[in-house]
Parts: sequence; structure tokens; C-alpha cells
Amino acid sequence: MKVLQLVPGISTSFGGPSVALIDLTRLLSQHGIDAMLVTTNIDPRGRLKVPLGVPVNQQGAKVTFYDISMQGRYAFSLQLTRALFQTIRQYDVLHIHWLYNYSPLIGAIAAGKAGVPYVWQPNGSLDPHLMKKNSWVKKLYLKILGNYVIRNASAIIFTSEMERRQACIDGIGVPTHIVPVGLDWAEYANLPPRGEFRKQFAEIGSRQMVLFLGRMSPQKGLDLLVQAFRNVVSSYPNVHLVIAGPDGEGYGVWVRRWIAEANLEGHVTLAGRIRDHLKLAAYVDSDVFVLPSYAENFGATVTEALACKRPVVITDRVNISDEIARAEAGIVVSCTAASVASGILKVLNDPPLAKTLAENGRELVIQKFTWDAVLGKLIPIYKELAKKR
Repeated sequence: MKVLQLVPGISTSFGGPSVALIDLTRLLSQHGIDAMLVTTNIDPRGRLKVPLGVPVNQQGAKVTFYDISMQGRYAFSLQLTRALFQTIRQYDVLHIHWLYNYSPLIGAIAAGKAGVPYVWQPNGSLDPHLMKKNSWVKKLYLKILGNYVIRNASAIIFTSEMERRQACIDGIGVPTHIVPVGLDWAEYANLPPRGEFRKQFAEIGSRQMVLFLGRMSPQKGLDLLVQAFRNVVSSYPNVHLVIAGPDGEGYGVWVRRWIAEANLEGHVTLAGRIRDHLKLAAYVDSDVFVLPSYAENFGATVTEALACKRPVVITDRVNISDEIARAEAGIVVSCTAASVASGILKVLNDPPLAKTLAENGRELVIQKFTWDAVLGKLIPIYKELAKKR
């Protein structure tokens, strides 16, 4: 069976879901699926410097990039258009990711012309909070063009039950499925020893460490986190906050200002983008991981922290918060600074609770969020659709 993954871009600046598609494509191939990922060279800073129009190996996955015809977030690409219409018939199933870009629309049209069934995955594009940004543009696009992509899909995949509820697309007659974002358990089976990250950032010392890892952007709730951490420090002075992740939108200026206004410079480290071994070391060295997002379609960093046996504090706007709460794998709080601070302090002040949360979290990941568990749900969907071609 041949499956084509289609997404507007996979620059790391676009966050975890785009990057996870490389893992998905590679592991599909390891499970006997002839998988290819097709995308464009779009990047917030211009264009990715990658070979165009030919399959390349990206971390073990087959990926083909096509040039965008003009700069802009819509990622219009004549090269991609020609390639899809010429090659789509070679595939049994097309898996389209995202909505408000050119590639989902042209992918749906090309698949329809060729009689190839496609799965559509919104990846948070129908989240009510995220819809507020450029809302009139998104609503107009959804009504005129996006509606075509959704209604002509053979199946729709959401990463959580909460995302499905928020989408409000009941009654369109398209089957929906829940398939979470996976992680490669092999990367977490043997974790770094505790202390490696602290060696890189000596200011942390022996303090208890609170970790945020993700893009610096308004939706991540960093304003709440700084306010909350000021309350934490006033009650628990021997604590240090690490904010790690890229600043793709210039939002770091505001974060630094809030830190200075709260007189927290001596208690906060801005680590920037960290990857691979150092990222795992950051999880291992933390005493609690926090994600105070206003909107989070899935929260791959949450499952990564759980896989590293860390207790987590997340808001109820993180779409897997219900599953975390049911498994007693973390503390779920509301989107207020006081609630976030209370959650952090609850973990720091109760080591037995922290240990229980960490153990439950790692077990939850093994059961539901490894790629083996995820592909066990996804591949049968592909096979069922391929029969209908």
C-alpha cells in the first residue's frame, strides 16, 4: 500500500506537529507502508535550503520538497500542483494535514480528480481560540474553500476527543477517528543521567527546576507562567524556571520584559532552542514540566515529559488534559496565573505525589502515545480507505 502525506511545510519554526510527520513517514515505512511526505520549502524566514522536486532522506523518511511560487504563509506552489496531478494516481491513500494553506486545497482537488480517497487532519486549525486570530479571513476561507476539503474527505482524524468536540463539524457525514501524535519510544528507553542539563546552565545549581519547553508565542501562556512563577518564588525561593524553545515571532522581547518587571532575572533562564540529547537532559533535570497554553491541539512536549518520567502541570486548554487527568498523570489547572502557580507548588511541595504522577505518566505514554500504539490505529484506517478506491 502506498500512502502520501501532504503538509504545507515542515520547518521546525512551525512547531511539533510538522516535525512529527517525519517520524510518522519513517515509521510507516518500517511497518510495511510505502510512505512519502510531500511539502514545500516554506519557512518563516524565507525558503528552506533543500533539494527541490526529488525525494530526499530526512531522518530516515522519504520527503520531497517543492518551491513556493511566492513568499507568504499561504505557500502557493505551481511545482507542487503539477507534481500532485502527475503522481497522485500512484497512491492508494492521501493524508492531508492542516487547512488554511494552498496544499490542503490542491491536494483535495487532485485526489478527487484521480479517485484517490483522502484523510484530512486539521491539527488544531478549527480550535476556537486559534480561530480568533485573523478570524474573518479564516471564516471566509472555511466557507468558500476549506469546506470543500472537509466535506470531500473520506475520513477525518483528530488527535484527541477534545479537538473533535471543539471542531463542531457533526452532521457532515464524514467518519471521524481519534489518532494521537506518537513518539518514538526508542529515544526514551535510555535517558541521560540527571545533572547533564544543569552543567550547561550553572545558574540553576541545586535549585528545584521548573521547565517550559516550546515555541515562544502568545498561545503558549508565557504571560501566565511569568506571573505564576513570581508567586511560586515568593512561597518557594529555592526554585528556578527554564524557558526553552525558539522565538520565531519576536515574542521573546515581551517575555524578557515581564521577567524584568517581576524581578525574576536571577530565577529564570532563557535557554533558546534545544534539541536531541540536550532536550532529553532538560526533561530529566526538571522537577516539574509546565505547559500553561491558552490553546494546544495536542501538546507533544507533554507526552515527551511524561516519557521522561516527569510530573506535568498543564491547563485545561491542552487538548489531552482529560486523558492526563483520568490517568492521574499530571495536574490540570485553569488558565489563570494563580491556578498555574498552585499547580506548580502542589507538585514541588509533595514529593510522593510528584513520584506517583511521574510513574503514571510514563505508563500512559507506553499504553497510548508511542508510535507503535498510534500506528495500530492509523494503518487500519488507511487499509479500509484503500479498499474503497
